[in-house]
Amino acid sequence: MKKIIYKTILSLTLIFLLLVSYLSIIGLETDRLNNQIVKKISGLNQNIEVELKEIKLILEPFNLKVKAKTLGSTLKSKNGEINIESIKTYISLRSLLSNNFSLSNLEISTKSVEIKKIIAFVREINRDPKLFILENFIQKGYLIADINLEFDENGQIKDNYQIKGFIRDGRVELFAKYKFDKVNLIFDINKKLTKLEEIDFKYNSLDLFFKNLDIRN
Repeated sequence: MKKIIYKTILSLTLIFLLLVSYLSIIGLETDRLNNQIVKKISGLNQNIEVELKEIKLILEPFNLKVKAKTLGSTLKSKNGEINIESIKTYISLRSLLSNNFSLSNLEISTKSVEIKKIIAFVREINRDPKLFILENFIQKGYLIADINLEFDENGQIKDNYQIKGFIRDGRVELFAKYKFDKVNLIFDINKKLTKLEEIDFKYNSLDLFFKNLDIRN
């Protein structure tokens, strides 16, 4: 009898460990969270549409959390679309099992996108005239960004947002007199501060480099 109990406990333990290992390494695909992610992103502005792929859930047993990640999504507005590398969020294991959860954060990583396309997209959301002027000054360039957002209990974005990324091969012309070419830099933006690092560009054929520049927002 003891041997049977021992074998049963051993078998159940082995099955449990294999299941945890499978969910931690391979994960589980689902569309259960799609609606919540779409609502969070569309809630930023009603002019944004979101196309999501299936979401993969990866268990993080030591943190008692589940990472939800989807690849190859698209954000759309009237002025175009932005291809997203990935969207991630973290959910407590307890709230997921109880089916009583809401998203408290989003981590969005873009693919390489033309800067003019980004500005045109944002202009559809924010009608600030400065964006129209900026769009006309910028001739070319590409941007990749990681955007981290947290939400309060009312679903509003908290002030601790962070946007990191880099710009490559940018070109800016101001009134045909001032030309900034081959602009490359790293940026880190939060509510209070914009940090620019490794700023490398040509100004009217003059090579310039700045290690860092801080701009108070």
